[in-house]
Amino acid sequence: MTLAFYSIKNEKITAPPPSIGFPSYKYPDDTTCEMYDGVPCENDVTACCYNTDKWCPSDNKCFYDNGAYPFGDQSHFTDQMTNAYSLTPFPNAVVFNWANIFVLAFGNLAALDFQARCMASKTAKIATIGCAIAGCLTFIVGIPFAYLGSITRVYYGPDSARASFETDSCHIGLGLPTCARWLPDQDGFLKYLTNEVPSFLGTWCLIGIVASSMSSMYFPFLGILFFIR
Repeated sequence: MTLAFYSIKNEKITAPPPSIGFPSYKYPDDTTCEMYDGVPCENDVTACCYNTDKWCPSDNKCFYDNGAYPFGDQSHFTDQMTNAYSLTPFPNAVVFNWANIFVLAFGNLAALDFQARCMASKTAKIATIGCAIAGCLTFIVGIPFAYLGSITRVYYGPDSARASFETDSCHIGLGLPTCARWLPDQDGFLKYLTNEVPSFLGTWCLIGIVASSMSSMYFPFLGILFFIR
């Protein structure tokens, strides 16, 4: 949680802004065009394109990105759990997200660690209060930590210098001569913790993740041993 609040407070950019693009890149609206001082496109003067003279006057002095976020990214999307197109141009796994919530909500009812804590309570009222407090603490810890996703995309997302793509992989229906699919870095968050934040914060966060995983692994083994006996 400390890492989350540190990153939210100290990162200048908490989510990728609208893409500045590259030479011949066409901006999607007037707002983005004005943001980057766009110029009329060569093939269509009514459209607004990347300002090569300003942002890329030479190979040694060129500022551009991959054009992955026409309208910019956000720290959170209010309709992400209801709109399958919320994260356009990237897919939004609405069904998968709801399935995870369903599995975790009802699956944890049978979790031995939760049952053990409830059974250890002196009264049913104390168990109920304890569960309510634990639920509130989960929101307090989990929500700030979730913001690290958009911050990680700033450093290792599709518009970063570290992004990698699979060329000629887009759907033919787009009508583009060539395009590419972003290949997400599965170690992006790990790299963020080890390279972009103070070492002691990143280290303690990793220790916390490992400790939490070990705690969760302990009770399945305990349950297996119980049935073996």
